[in-house]
This record gives sequence, C-alpha cells and structure tokens, in this order.
Amino acid sequence: MIKKLLLALCCTLAVSAQAEPELLPFAPLAESKVYKKQTRHYIPFAFISGIDKGAYQTQTYAGQLKRIYYELPTSYDPSHAVNNYKAQIIKLGGNILFECQRDACGNKNKLSKQVSPLHDIPKNAPALLTAKLSLKNKLVYLSVYAANWQNGAGLQLDIIEEIDEPLDLLTINHVYLGAPVEQESFKDRKSKDTQGASDHPMIARLPGAYIHDYLQQGFGQTLVFDGVDKGQHKIKTLEGKITDINYKLPRGYSEFEVNANYKAALEKLGFVRGFHCQGNECGQSRHIHSRIKTFAHIGRDENQFYSLYTLARPEGNVHAMVYIIGYENGLWSELKLVEETSLVDDRLVIDLEGLTDKIAQTGHVALDGLLFQFDSDEMLPEAAEVITIVASYLKAHPKQDFYVIGHTDDQGKQSYNQVLSEKRAKAVVQALTRQHGINNQQLTAKGIGEYAPVANNSKDAGKQLNRRVELVLRSDNK
Repeated sequence: MIKKLLLALCCTLAVSAQAEPELLPFAPLAESKVYKKQTRHYIPFAFISGIDKGAYQTQTYAGQLKRIYYELPTSYDPSHAVNNYKAQIIKLGGNILFECQRDACGNKNKLSKQVSPLHDIPKNAPALLTAKLSLKNKLVYLSVYAANWQNGAGLQLDIIEEIDEPLDLLTINHVYLGAPVEQESFKDRKSKDTQGASDHPMIARLPGAYIHDYLQQGFGQTLVFDGVDKGQHKIKTLEGKITDINYKLPRGYSEFEVNANYKAALEKLGFVRGFHCQGNECGQSRHIHSRIKTFAHIGRDENQFYSLYTLARPEGNVHAMVYIIGYENGLWSELKLVEETSLVDDRLVIDLEGLTDKIAQTGHVALDGLLFQFDSDEMLPEAAEVITIVASYLKAHPKQDFYVIGHTDDQGKQSYNQVLSEKRAKAVVQALTRQHGINNQQLTAKGIGEYAPVANNSKDAGKQLNRRVELVLRSDNK
C-alpha cells in the first residue's frame, strides 16, 4: 500500500532536477527551483491554526525544523500549488489543521509577516494550509504557503519533525571540573612605557599594563569633577604635586574588574572614596575629556567608571582620581594623584637690577617666577610681578629689540609642546604690550617647545626649569 502511495506521489509531484538531497515528505513541483533553505537542529516553531477577526492564531510545535522556499513560474496559481500538497497529505492519512485561500487568508501583508517566508516579495493571491502527518517512526507538522506577484510565484514549505529536546549534546570535562581556578596571565609590557614615565611609588600598575600618557609636576593645578547634574559636570580645581598616568590595559580585563582593583588598593592605603559614578550616569566621555582634560577618552560611555578618593594626612591630603573607559578592542585606566603641598615661592625672582645685569652679560635672561596654569597659556597671579619688572626694563631701553622665547619640558607630543610654548610666549608679549604699553615692534614671540632644555628632563626639578620663558636680545633689525 505504501509503495502505491509513493508511486502516486511521484506522479503528481514530479521529481525535478532541483530535488533536495534531504529527506522531505514530498518532491518539488515540476519546474520549481530552490531559492533558499534553512534547517534548525531543534526549535519551537509556530504554525497558523486559525484566524479570529483578522488576527492569526498559532500553535507551536518543537522539533527539528526544515524550511525551503521554491520559486515557481507564473503558470502556477498559488491555490493550485497548495492543493497538490493537500491531496498527497490526505492520501498519506494526514490531517488538515487549517487552510485558507485568497481573501479568506486575511490581509496578505500580515499573513506574509506571520509566515515569514524565506522570500517575501510574492504576496498576492495567497494560499495556506497547516497539516499533521502521523508516520511510522515520527510525527510531522507542516505548513505550505504559496503566493504570486507579477514576475512569478513561490512556495514556502515548513516542516517540524517532533522530537524531544536533545539535551545530551554536551559532554562534561571532568579535568576542568577538578582543576582550580586559573587567572589569565599577562606578559610584562613596561618596555612600551612612554619615555620618562614610571608608576607612582604609592601604587603599582595592573599586570600587562603600559604607560601611554604621563605627566608629573612639582606643583600645579589640575581639574576633576565631583558631581554630574543633567549632563553638566561640577568641576573642581586641585593644587599640589601632580602625577597623571594613563595606562593601556590588556582587553582581557573588564572595566568592572579594573575599577574593583583600584578601589581595593586605594582603600588599603587609607583612601576614602567620595564621588563616584558608572556608565552613562558619568555623562558623555567626550565632555569629560574636554572639560577636565583626561588622557583617557577612547571608549563607550556605558563602559565608564569614575571615582575620587582622598587620603587625609597631617602633611597634606592626597587626592586620587581614577577614570576607566573601554570598548571592544581597547581599555584604559587613568590614575591622577594630587599631593597637597604649598607652592615653593622662595625661588629667585628677578629684580630690575639683576635682569639688567644678566642681559648686559649674556644677552638673554630666563624669567624666573613666570608661571602658567597647567597645560595652558594663562599666567598665574604671581607672574604679574615679573611682567612689571620686564616692562620697566623695556621702557628704559626702547631701542633694544627682543625675542620672547617659550620652552617646555619633553612630556607629551613634540608638536603639542611646540604649539604650547609659542602660545605662552605670545601671552607674555600681549601682557607687556596691552597692560604696560610696550611697543609691540620691540618684541617677537617664538616657541621652540622641548628642543632647548637647560636641565635633565628625567627629574621633576629639571622639568620645572625647562618650562620657562626667556628674553633674548636681538642684534638684527629684521
């Protein structure tokens, strides 16, 4: 009997050149062409089981899924194609669970969206049936959907072979279960540290980290924030000895792990955490970078961690800013330590007589005491006295012309140092001409960055001496 049914099936649904090698209950219709196919090892799949007031009702069956979409020539009417499948399902003893044709199928666009065929352009004149086949060794549910458009037609065949969910696909690794937890190890990358950089003596780096950006000042000002209100950061200025270190970390770390390690280490040292935030509550990373001049800034806003810590000491508090940010392929942690101390203001500050002698002897003089805001061309208040002394000299020697030369230490990029040194030289010229009426033809501002040090840049004291402005007497009149 089964042989006769199979022979009848082959006569009605001709086996075409595109017949699939997979075991399917039906061979393709004649002249059909496989457009796309899809299989799933095990999945719940929803079949349409009815229509109620334009809404599709579904019944979900779970098992091995086979989906195949056939392109048909325009000669096939969708109802005719589906009826061929229906006839063979009935011959095999199957049950039709639901069927509809054309307008009885409801809105054609909603129907196509519900069926989700592997090719969704044909939507006109739809036909659909859902059926159940109880075969000798398995229970099969299937859906046949056909539709056409001006250039052709198509048929979507969805088949679920009902099986219990296979939960024996994985094997247990007993070696792993019996082994202790092993932390990922990272090779030392200190050799990649930027020149002249080092860890702060108070806290070491995470394994595998290297210093990408570094700044140290014996005394300076720096910015942090201790609150965020509607995206606006509450900026705070800290003064003291500054060490700012930006580490590039292995991506094997998570932002959470890095933040937890800094918190644990700083609290062991006696630091108390104050303001802190995580993710988007910290505001936009680009605003943080522009407002407080962080070295670290490459990453996603949702991956941020920011914390401020304070260590109370009789000799002066220490503040620590920790900022962590990352993305899929990069991770950064910036540690900024500010050790409160008084400005050393007993350095030799030039007087008029000393400046006059120095220029007469050497033709140039460094303007000791001429200080600027950190990473800025804005002069500190104590620089005003030096400007006044220089203005007095220039007024007494109106026929002398000078270069005003700006210098920096070698921290940071050379191009950046060049620009900063020229800005500072121009700031001095502007102060002398605008505040003291010096003829601007008497002064020419130049910046030469880090290229003319007078002290060792590997030491804090040397860096401070190298961050200077000089008056250089000109003998030309170019």
